[in-house]
Amino acid sequence: MSSTIVNLPDQSTARIPRRNFITNENGILSWLLTGDHKRIAILYLISITFFFFIGGALAGLIRLELLTPQSDLMAADTYNKVFTMHGVVMIFLFLVPSVPATLGNFLIPIMIGAKDLAFPKINLLSWYLYLAGGAMTLGAMITGGVDTGWTFTTPMSTHYSNTNVITTGLAIFVAGFSSIFTGLNFIVTIHRMRAPGMTWFKLPLFVWAHYAASILMVLGTPVLAITLVLVVLERTIGIGVFDPTKGGDPILFQHLFWFYSHPAVYIMILPGMGVISEVISTFSRKRVFGYTAVAFSSVAIAVFGFFVWAHHMFIMGVSNYAVLVFSLLTMLVAVPSAIKIFNWAFTLYKGSITFETPMLYAFGFMGLFTIGGLTGVFLGSSGRIFT
Repeated sequence: MSSTIVNLPDQSTARIPRRNFITNENGILSWLLTGDHKRIAILYLISITFFFFIGGALAGLIRLELLTPQSDLMAADTYNKVFTMHGVVMIFLFLVPSVPATLGNFLIPIMIGAKDLAFPKINLLSWYLYLAGGAMTLGAMITGGVDTGWTFTTPMSTHYSNTNVITTGLAIFVAGFSSIFTGLNFIVTIHRMRAPGMTWFKLPLFVWAHYAASILMVLGTPVLAITLVLVVLERTIGIGVFDPTKGGDPILFQHLFWFYSHPAVYIMILPGMGVISEVISTFSRKRVFGYTAVAFSSVAIAVFGFFVWAHHMFIMGVSNYAVLVFSLLTMLVAVPSAIKIFNWAFTLYKGSITFETPMLYAFGFMGLFTIGGLTGVFLGSSGRIFT
C-alpha cells in the first residue's frame, strides 16, 4: 500500500490577513454609509478635530488682538464676531460632542458586551446632522459672522444685531439634534443591551458617566433648540416672546437659555470624569474606592445641573429669594463633585501607581478641578445684602 506525502505550507511564513473595523470594508462609501459604532467614532474624531482647529485659530486671533489696547489687528465689530464664532464653535462643535461622540461611541458597546449601539442608523444620522450644523456655522462665519456673543442674549440678538443670527441659531438647532440622538442611543443601549449578568453595579464608571451625560443631552438640548427657534421667529415675524413692548420678557430668554447651558457644562465634564475614573483605576492597579458613591455622584451631578441655572443671572433682575435659593443650590452641587475627588484620592492610597502619561494627565485634572471647585464657593455667592 503506497502512501502519499502532503507538503504543508511553512506555518512560520504563512500570513493570515487580520480583519478589523478599519479593513473589514474598503472604499469611501463604506465609511460614509457605515453602521459600525467604531467607524462612526473615528468619523466624529476627524470632524471634531477639524472644528477644534477652527476654534483654536479664532482664539489665536483674539489673543493677538489683545496684545495691545488699540485695535491693531481688527476693528471692534470684527473682534465681536471673532469672539462670538470662537465661542459657538468651541462649545457646540467641540466641547459638547468631543468625548461622548468619540470615546463614548467607540467604547460603550464594547464595555457592556453589545455588538453595537441600539440604533446604528440613527448614530450615523447624528454624525451627518453634526456635519450639517458645522457647515452652516462655517457658512455664517464666512458670510459675515455673528456678533451677539455665543449666548445670543436678547434684545441684542432679536432687535439690534444685523449679523447672521438666524443662520447661526439654526446651525446650533441642527447640531443639537445630533446631541439628542447620541444621548438617546446611549440611554437605550445601556438599558437594553447589557451582556447577561452585567447588572447596573457592574458597569464601568465610564459608562455611568456617559449615562448621566446622556440624560442631560436628551432633556436639556430640546430647550435650547426651542429657545433659538423663538429667537429666529422673533427676528423674522416679530412674535414678541422676548419683546416687552409686545408683552414679552427678555429675562425669559435667559431662563430658557441657561436651563440648557448650565447642564451643558456637565455634558462636557461628566464624560471626562468617566475617563479619569478608568485611568486612575488602571494605573493604580485598584478598583475605584467607593464605586457606588462615584456612580451615583455622576447621576447626582446631572440632577443638580438642572436646578442651578439662575446663578448665571444674579445681576439680571431676579428676586432676592431666587438669588438665595440658587446660590445655596450652587454650593450643594459641589458635594457630588467632591465625592469624586476624595474617592479618586483614596483609590490612589496604597495603590501600585505607575506614572505614565495618562496618569500624569489625571493628576493634573484632579488638581485643576479641585481649584475650580473651590472658586465655585466664592463665585456662587450672591454678593447681595439681604434685609
